[in-house]
Amino acid sequence: MTDFFPANRATAILPHHRFAHSQGAPHVHIQGTVETVFAGPGNHHGANHQHFTVKVEAVLKLEGAQFDEPAITGQTLFVAVRFGDNEGLDAEIPDLREQTPIEIQGEYIALADAYPTQDNEGPDKLPVLHFTHHPVGFIRYNGAYYS
Repeated sequence: MTDFFPANRATAILPHHRFAHSQGAPHVHIQGTVETVFAGPGNHHGANHQHFTVKVEAVLKLEGAQFDEPAITGQTLFVAVRFGDNEGLDAEIPDLREQTPIEIQGEYIALADAYPTQDNEGPDKLPVLHFTHHPVGFIRYNGAYYS
């Protein structure tokens, strides 16, 4: 576990914090709508990531947060899904389209603690849903399950 995001720490140590890519952040499971799909994969720390944003419509589960579900409901989150190696998904989520429903679980990185990345920087930077793949997170999209 890293001290990179000390202000975003969960209120307690959660089981997913033992994994190397965990930021020690709250764990969240949301339903929402894909708003923006960015072209081409982004490369962050040597790994490919599929970038998109999601408007949160419902919080199905929230653990370790200093806030409650209404604080996330209605937010737009930036999502960067790692793929193409043994630490993320096998491949990009196929046929990901704007204005379609999606369900995601991962770590919630608040806006104040989200570091800038390709497609999520500057004045339009958003909070991040991080670690959305095995062994912590998953994605349900278009009838398929990705982990």
